[in-house]
Amino acid sequence: MPNPAVPLEQKRLLGNPGQRKLPALSETFELEGGYIEPHRPLGAAGQLLWDRVFAHGKTWVSRQTDVEALLMVCKQLDRQVMLEEQVESAPDDFHLLRQLLELEKAIMSNLGLLGFTVDARSRLGLAEIKAKSAFETLMAERA
Repeated sequence: MPNPAVPLEQKRLLGNPGQRKLPALSETFELEGGYIEPHRPLGAAGQLLWDRVFAHGKTWVSRQTDVEALLMVCKQLDRQVMLEEQVESAPDDFHLLRQLLELEKAIMSNLGLLGFTVDARSRLGLAEIKAKSAFETLMAERA
């Protein structure tokens, strides 16, 4: 499996370590961020995800280009809730369980495409999870 693509912003930040030609800043365009209302109705779970994405991903989720992908994930989340209710009423139905598993995989994949998984955030250079050492924990308690 090939290595995932590194975003242009991260390449510029690192000083273009691969020494490949990058497009000039004048050739790229800035995307507008910020909250917008979904253009199709969503269920409770989908609307909650929509609001959380725009609350926490407003620096990299674009209103112009990412809205359709986000809407798809929100609708998948609404379907997941519906399928979970059906599985509770028929827990032995293999086909429902399989559909739920496949849908959960698709949701995780699509959340990754939007930058909301651990590996996606690290690829984008957005966050790094770091555990506190024992010394740092002790110093935090003393302060």
